[in-house]
Amino acid sequence: MHCLIFQPVKSCHVVVPTKRKVVGIAFFVRNRNQTPTIWALLIGVESYFQGKERPINYPRLKGCVRDVKAVEKYLRQVGVQNIKTLTASGDTDPIENWTELPVYENIERELHHITENARAADLVYIHYSGHGIRRNILGQEQGKNGDTITGTALALADVMIGGAYLTGYQLGAFVKKMVKYKGLRVTLVLDSCFSGQGLRSSKKYTLRTMAGQSDDSVLQSDLIADQTVASADIDSKLTKRKVHLKQSWLSNPSGCTVLTACQFDEAAGEDDFPGTDGAHGVLTYWMLKALTENPSIRRPTHAKIKAYVQSKISGMRPRLQQSPVLHGDGDHVFLGNEVVVERPACHVLGRYEDSIDLDVGKLHGVSVGAIYDVYPDTQNIETGTMPQLQAYVIDVSEDSAFRSTAALFAEDPKSLETFAGRGSRAVLRTWALSSDIYVSISPSEHIDEIHLEQFRTAIERTPGLYFHTDDLTDEPFFAVAVNNSKEFQISSMGKLIPRIPRLSVQNSRWVEKLAYILCHVARFQDLYNIPSGNIHRSLPPDWFSYAARAMGLEPIIELEGRYRVKGGTKLIISLKLNDTCPLEYVYVSFYGFSSDRGIQKVHPGPGQTATKLPRNRLERFGIIVDALKDGQDNLEETEDTIRAFICTREVSWEELTLPDLPMDELSVPSGSMNGVTVVLQENHNVEIAQKISAGGDSTRKAKSLPLDERERLSILDLVIRTTH
Repeated sequence: MHCLIFQPVKSCHVVVPTKRKVVGIAFFVRNRNQTPTIWALLIGVESYFQGKERPINYPRLKGCVRDVKAVEKYLRQVGVQNIKTLTASGDTDPIENWTELPVYENIERELHHITENARAADLVYIHYSGHGIRRNILGQEQGKNGDTITGTALALADVMIGGAYLTGYQLGAFVKKMVKYKGLRVTLVLDSCFSGQGLRSSKKYTLRTMAGQSDDSVLQSDLIADQTVASADIDSKLTKRKVHLKQSWLSNPSGCTVLTACQFDEAAGEDDFPGTDGAHGVLTYWMLKALTENPSIRRPTHAKIKAYVQSKISGMRPRLQQSPVLHGDGDHVFLGNEVVVERPACHVLGRYEDSIDLDVGKLHGVSVGAIYDVYPDTQNIETGTMPQLQAYVIDVSEDSAFRSTAALFAEDPKSLETFAGRGSRAVLRTWALSSDIYVSISPSEHIDEIHLEQFRTAIERTPGLYFHTDDLTDEPFFAVAVNNSKEFQISSMGKLIPRIPRLSVQNSRWVEKLAYILCHVARFQDLYNIPSGNIHRSLPPDWFSYAARAMGLEPIIELEGRYRVKGGTKLIISLKLNDTCPLEYVYVSFYGFSSDRGIQKVHPGPGQTATKLPRNRLERFGIIVDALKDGQDNLEETEDTIRAFICTREVSWEELTLPDLPMDELSVPSGSMNGVTVVLQENHNVEIAQKISAGGDSTRKAKSLPLDERERLSILDLVIRTTH
């Protein structure tokens, strides 16, 4: 099968237990019946030794020790035994014994202890609560290292009396050794910030950064720490450049998950939350809430935790400008080796009687007639239980490309009383097409009237897909015929559609399989054609440079945004803001539209909505263009598209994901994604028709969502033609 190699987003929920861990060229094998041991290092820096060795003064924080104590309590409740806690508390100087303080040598000692004593496939949890700061942000290095980890440092308890910072590069080197050379899985949570900007909107929250400051001082302790780490990092190439300017491995890790409190230009806060005994870090507080709300259910993935925290922060008042960032393997279960791949979920923005607003719209491929399963925020989607509520899209907002309205319905009318307000989630069950598409099928001795009527019923389960009859004057968009091999072939506008699964008319399930193929191809075309004429406030394409280059010596030919390569070529895709762009940053996501008519997120990784890209920084990632292996067509060339979604705010595009059409054994999905369509009750159909004819939900007058004038978007394509 021809494809672009990247982490796939499946259309179903799958749990994959890790049995064999592959790291580099080494294999780390563990008895499948042996439970992994969990190791934890918890670091809370609340108080600092007062001194003048650095040109900066770190004020005392209030909730860092309380953070790590709360995390320790949770870990012990779930059976973790190997926990080491390093804290600095006290009204002025820290009161703990030196060997128990969060200083560089103690942290290094504990990380080495875990690395030496843990076994392959063990789990490691590292938590830091305290001040963070930017290091070496002056000059050209700031633009190159403008992420949430590289060029940053954790401010340890003794930095003002000459102790070393723990930089992002150093921490990455320690964790990389655990992952790559010991086969451990690491979760790293950093409840601190590194921007040096501070909050502008409120004085309510205590900041875990130094507002408006950075520290570029380099003491002897910093140099010693840098050289020690560099000498132990065999991937490091020593140069005259300062080690703490090198990109941190944690910025794009594998076998590791990193959750940071905020973006590179934001600040992390702590607050006195109701019902607590004092201040807590905002990230730590909501993270523990996510982990403890449903203790009987399997722990959520890191991506779910990040989404939960983000949702809760958005509801805090006064508003807190803090957006958690996820790096690495977001699809792994928290404190587990299991991988969870699931269907994307959008969110409910508000409820008005029997209708809801969703945070997806026309640019996500949402059309009137689509049906969603609705889950209250207290219900776990992963349990496999059927939803009590469903919603039928009745209006797609013209004011915003990212909004739609749906009418709630339920088999049991009492279920309409179920709470499904802001924060609830909705999962696409049946998509609808943006315009009517007609399908004709040529007469054949192998197709009788009964099968023809079954085929008509099957395709018309998808809103917008209709069977073409002789009384229609317009030509059908899809024309189906049976070839000499008694296999179906599909044409569109007079041209045979390539890369269609082989399907014989003698297959006992050809009706449902052919209907699914047509539905899938129509959906893919609908989503691929979204950019044309649908962007109300677009960003000029010349504000950005979007390109591909070969990794190594493989030749690559580029002509007007189209690249021609050979199968197996490794490509580097890059995007940056040009000097003509007046924006300070944008949010970018990259999706692959494959020749097998699948749509998958390419970058950033699982659980990461988008990458925040500042000026003068180059966003890069790699893909491999695979060679064509199977399929009914003898094609010399196939075409794939890498689409960059660039927006002035963070937007999830996972609603677009679509599995590839399998070229070998075609199976029709059941229960979701147009495998099974919900049939609305007749009385509810009448109500919905009335609402549509009235121009929307009549209960929502004067409540429509306003257009955000700052919401601007650009969609750029790289087309890759692969020769075979």
